[in-house]
This record gives sequence, structure tokens and C-alpha cells, in this order.
Amino acid sequence: MHRTLFRYVAKELLPSFLLGLLLFTLILFMDKITRIVEMVINKGVPLADVLKLLACLVPNFLLLTLPTAFLLGVMLTFNRIGADNEYTAWKAAGVSLYQFLPPVYVFSLLVFFCAASMSFWVAPHSLRMFNALLHGIATRHALVGLKERVFFDEFPGLVVYIDRGVPGQEKLQGIFIADQNLSEDPVLYFAEEGAFFTDEASGKITAVLRRGCIHRRISKKETYQVLYFDTYTVHLRLDQKLFPQASGTLKNEELSLGEFRAKIRDKAAKGEDVTGDRIDFHTRVALPFACFVFCTLGIPLALGGRRTVRYTGFALSIGVVLLYFVLIKTGWSMTKTGLIPAWLAPWVPNLLLGAAGTYLLVQKARERPVRVMEWYEEGVARLLDWIRDRLAARRSPDRGPDSRALR
Repeated sequence: MHRTLFRYVAKELLPSFLLGLLLFTLILFMDKITRIVEMVINKGVPLADVLKLLACLVPNFLLLTLPTAFLLGVMLTFNRIGADNEYTAWKAAGVSLYQFLPPVYVFSLLVFFCAASMSFWVAPHSLRMFNALLHGIATRHALVGLKERVFFDEFPGLVVYIDRGVPGQEKLQGIFIADQNLSEDPVLYFAEEGAFFTDEASGKITAVLRRGCIHRRISKKETYQVLYFDTYTVHLRLDQKLFPQASGTLKNEELSLGEFRAKIRDKAAKGEDVTGDRIDFHTRVALPFACFVFCTLGIPLALGGRRTVRYTGFALSIGVVLLYFVLIKTGWSMTKTGLIPAWLAPWVPNLLLGAAGTYLLVQKARERPVRVMEWYEEGVARLLDWIRDRLAARRSPDRGPDSRALR
């Protein structure tokens, strides 16, 4: 009996989980579609490079979609079991709700290990690879949009203009460059001709200018300088503002868990504020544990009233996920006001929703009513009845006296 039930629940849970994983991952990818199209069409970036960038983003997406998809899988599975009266049949055969839990928690343990590996190691390293690829692509295709007699200002603090020529050729005529990355006052370069060269490794664009001049105003000294040259080389670094990680400093999400812990320890030893870092660290640790919270809460929510379970599984799972992240934000706010320590903030949703799920699960197993769930089921049932009545009123013909007179 136990093996049959285990296989049965696992077989029902796996397709729903995979469907949710595909759905939520595609939703996150939709946010990147417009940028992908722009990179391929406007920037001339090869499709293979774009696919590599997307592949590097997948682990970061899975960190969020794995627990969410698992919640959806649990909700849809037990929605169907409850709606088709299978749960009632199993109870009549002497199977309690607790006997449904082992396959669900074994599955949640597997999802937890996948999410933890993404959060602790895989996602940080894939994000580093993503930034390195993006840095190389941006440097390689930096001047694709440069056209004759059009000001090119796609990079912060840098404006480039050419009168004649195509980037990549040896001779460009009528070159103007305004660079404001070195100081508050822009440095202006004018040259009769020159050429641009990109260095993907260093993230620099080198402009070799011939027969021109440099104009620079120094506000602090109230002076204006003009320098004439026959040949001059200008190094335009794009990574200083577009790619801060090229300087050697990595963001928190690019650090593995061990590297992140060492960073917090070093900053604390120097007397620096590490509140935000500790919140980020414990968020990455707490997020994979949402798998256990979601399955504990999802089972009793899915086994609601028979009139409502068919229609509320997907919407209710989305509501639980939104509530989870609202509680995370609430925990962060409580940390900033000093109500709770920084390490506790990311664990607030796990603790609250886990306690609520345990209570609902025990009450459901004991067949005891929960007033909040009854109110919810009554509200959903009334909403469904109202929708059916409105649809029936629109479909049925008008048989009032006016309509008979018209006939």
C-alpha cells in the first residue's frame, strides 16, 4: 500500500512540477526578449553569443523558479486528488493524510538540493560567466551603431562623431570625441582622420587620431587648455561604468557562499557596516528552504472544498509566492528599524508560513475545520456562483414583455 501510494503521488507530482518550472522560467525569460532582439538586430551580435548569455542566466532563474514550480506542482496535484474524490476514497481505505507526505517531502528534498546548489555555487559562477561574456560582446560590438554624421552617445560620459568612413576601416575622417569619464569637465578631441580599435581582453576602445587638437577646460583653476598633435592615442575604457566587476570587485550575487562569508568577516573586522550583506547572505541560504515550507502549506490549501479546488490551485499558488516575497520585504524593513537582527529577516517568511502550514496540515489530517479556510471557500464559492449567473443571464434570451411585443 505504501509503495503504491508513493509511486502514485510521485507520478502525479512530477509532470505538474515540470510544467510549472517551464512556465515560470519562460515568464522570466520574457523580460529579456526585447533586449535579445535589440542585440541581434541593432547591434549585430551573433545569435550564438546571445544564446550563451541566456544559458548563463538559467541558474539564476532556477533559484527562483524551482521552489515556485514545486509549490504549483503540489497545489495542482492535490487539487486534482481532492476534486476527483480520490482523497476521500483513500481515506475510506484507511489511508491518512500523513501517509501522503513521504513522497512529497522526498521530492521537496531533491528540489531543495537543486535550489541550494544553484544559490550557493552554480548561480554565482554563471553570473560571473555572464558578465564576462557580456563584457566581451559589448567591447567587440561597441561601435556597431556608429554612423556617418550622427552623434553616437550610447555609452555614459562618451560622445563620438565621424564625418566620413565606416568603423573598422583604417581611415575615418572628421573625428570628434567628447570624454567626460576622466574628470568633471569633458575633454574634447578633434582630428582630421584616425581609426578605432577594440581590445576585448582589457575592455578598451583605442582611438588613434592624426592631425588634430585637444580642448580641455579646468574649472578649479579657471583655465582653458588647447593641445595640438600630429598623432595621438586615446584609450576609452567602457568597463569603468558599464562593467564595474572588471575592476576586480565582485557583487554579492557573484560570490559563492564561502566567498560571501569571508567578505562579511573582512568587512566586519574593518568596522564597516555589514547589515545589508548579512541580509543578502541569509536570503540566499533561506530561499531554498522555501521548498519545505511550500509543500507543507500547499497540501492543506489544495485539499479545500470540492466546489473551489478545481479553480483556485494556480491562483492560490501565485498568491502564496507573492505573500512569501512580501514577508521578505517586511523582514528587511524590520531589520532597518532595529526590530529584528539582520540574520533573522530572510527567515521571517519561512517561519511564519511554515507555522501556518503545519497548523493547517494537522487540522486537515484531523478533519477539524479552520475558520479562515471556511471563509475563503465560501467567498470563492459565492464568486463562482455569481460568475455562472452572469454568464447564464447573458446566454439566455430576453423573454420580457418588451421583447414579446417586438416579436
